[in-house]
Amino acid sequence: MVIIISLAYIYYKPSAKVTKNIFNAEYYRGLNYLLNNEEDKAFKIFTALMDVDSSTIETHLALGGLYRKRGEFDKAILIHQNLLSRPTLEAELKNQALYELSKDFHSAGLYDRSEKIFRNLSEIKSYRQSCLEHLLKIYEVTKDWEKAIELVKSMDTITDNEKTLALLAQYYCEISSIYNKDNQIEKAIAISKKALKTNKNCIRANYQLAKYYSKNDIGISVQYYHSIIHQNKDFSKYIINKIIHTAKKIQNNNIILKTLMSISEIKEMPFIPDIYFFILYEKDKETAMKYINTFDRTDLVNNFVITHTLASTEDQTGLNGVIHDLVNSYKNIFSSNFYFICNNCGYKSNELNWKCPSCNTWETIVPKSAVDIIEEGKHSE
Repeated sequence: MVIIISLAYIYYKPSAKVTKNIFNAEYYRGLNYLLNNEEDKAFKIFTALMDVDSSTIETHLALGGLYRKRGEFDKAILIHQNLLSRPTLEAELKNQALYELSKDFHSAGLYDRSEKIFRNLSEIKSYRQSCLEHLLKIYEVTKDWEKAIELVKSMDTITDNEKTLALLAQYYCEISSIYNKDNQIEKAIAISKKALKTNKNCIRANYQLAKYYSKNDIGISVQYYHSIIHQNKDFSKYIINKIIHTAKKIQNNNIILKTLMSISEIKEMPFIPDIYFFILYEKDKETAMKYINTFDRTDLVNNFVITHTLASTEDQTGLNGVIHDLVNSYKNIFSSNFYFICNNCGYKSNELNWKCPSCNTWETIVPKSAVDIIEEGKHSE
């Protein structure tokens, strides 16, 4: 139906000068085929009708674009190739048709063909920005990070655009991950440091370096984890859990205690139950309570989490049913499982993705806040 309405709109525009009765008859026959879902017959008629000139070029492009949106890439490709086969096609109209054909190839997964056309068209000023964006999408899908880096560096905005530098850092991190999987740790470390130099706010680069160094230098590893909390406090609980897990592997509680106490002094840090529990069980209750007493209990979220954290450590024998249920509910809400959410589109996941699978934006996924977890816990009861 969308195709029918769009074709009718194009056909009846004042600029569409169709005077031949035979054209009118064939046009209506084509519409009739579309109404009866006989799209192949309609396709042949509309393609045959299109004598390419300035008054019908829009019909070609519109029909091809509509078929592409419907996922019928073969038809879209045929229409645009048919358009390009006409020797009298003006230069600008040819560029438009090439651009649409390249989008057809891209949508159909024919990335080599699409890349070639986009690269050629990117030399034309009016097409440059759009073609570069499409090329980046191709390189991301095909995971050709070297080409992606080369392309980003060629962009005019590379020197003063934070978003462009952030994107470049992500591509370096992708290469670092490949080196890590191949057990080339030194190369992985070097490229992650390059990402961090490119974008000092790259959380992913710090995260990678923390993981790489955790295998042989726990002190440096903890420093990189520490940096992440300074970059984004939303990662606090998640990163603290990583620090504890990493240090426990070498049974070095002194490093953990020193690091956790340092983290707890960061301004505007939320209360983290993991810090309290570690201090309580690995040191003493007095020191653990000192940690709690550093927080403003008039803050409703902190007060809720602190109250239920304390309740969860008490002997529940003799507690009435309501309080017992509240404590268990809290334990379920703040379990060791982590949940993540995209700040851009709201996509939710139980694992950390550096590129959102839903909206395809980089580094917008963060651990859910205590408020989010509490609210979801209330709704799930």
